[in-house]
Amino acid sequence: MSSYYYLMAQLPGILPHAPLSISYETFTETATRFLTAKDAKILSLLSLEPPRNTQTTGSSLVDSWFVFERSLRLVLERIRSAKFKREYQWSAKEEESLLYFPDIQQIGKTASSFESPLEAERYINQARFACLDRLRSNHFFDSDAVFAYGLMLLLHERSDKFTAEAGLASYTTIYNHILGDNE
Repeated sequence: MSSYYYLMAQLPGILPHAPLSISYETFTETATRFLTAKDAKILSLLSLEPPRNTQTTGSSLVDSWFVFERSLRLVLERIRSAKFKREYQWSAKEEESLLYFPDIQQIGKTASSFESPLEAERYINQARFACLDRLRSNHFFDSDAVFAYGLMLLLHERSDKFTAEAGLASYTTIYNHILGDNE
């Protein structure tokens, strides 16, 4: 595992409720100048949407993130399917993935209990930030620290897009489209 002290020391801090001082795009441009080819490839795989099927990336942190996010999405799928009385099927491997994060079921249940989709999304994002904090513990200047930073940037940028105004605008657009009012 490579040491990226200089890279990590120059990156600005990320606070959950403060504006970002660096974009993910700027981060990746900067980071790729310091990373080995292997680590640059792993950085290019970072995503908030993990592949449905498990695959290893070469980073235990990124792999664990993908397991967490995949498990969270599966739990939410199960809860929503049950709510609408629809069938759902999980593979044995998907069921097994829930064992890695014992609190994932509770996160899904709590999120589904919110009446406001915006509040549910904020709660889920807090759980995602908490997961990344746990995964990056004891990683300060290595490649996993770089990947955790990138994931936190992606998560922060995504959460910044969720506002009441944006939700209302999207709802209005969808509602008008359903009614056939495409003005």
